Amino acid sequence: MSPGWSALVAAIAAALLVLAFMVWWRWRTLVRTPGTFTARARPADERGAGTLVIGRYDEAGLDLMTVWSIDPRPRWKAARHQLRLRRGAPGRQDGSVVVRVDGGPSPIDLDIHTDDCSGLSAWIEAGPAVGFGTWREMPSRRHRASRGHRASRRRAH
Repeated sequence: MSPGWSALVAAIAAALLVLAFMVWWRWRTLVRTPGTFTARARPADERGAGTLVIGRYDEAGLDLMTVWSIDPRPRWKAARHQLRLRRGAPGRQDGSVVVRVDGGPSPIDLDIHTDDCSGLSAWIEAGPAVGFGTWREMPSRRHRASRGHRASRRRAH
């Protein structure tokens, strides 16, 4: 093989190795983050094996990201207050259950482990009520201090 072809093959092999490392690192980081679970997702209107996804939920909503991708954007996302879970058939022998998730751009079926489904359901139910502001929001200190400052200034005059 000529030196030019050897260099080309080595560059392609290095690029594939870097890409594989990036996918592995992204998967490892996502799975170790609190509030994540793995599932198999398929559109609600289709049947088949589906796509392996990692679900990540936080105070704002649920994101589903494809495992075999380096794209940082979620494949599917929905706000927490819009999510609804509907269990399909009873659990299987392998400990998984099929759940339909509504509230995003389109309904999606998740083949998810029973424990992860319970955690996701509890997270949705424990969310804040819509219209009452952001939960865990502290009043600003400046606002409280300014009221006290005005009251002491009135007493001084």
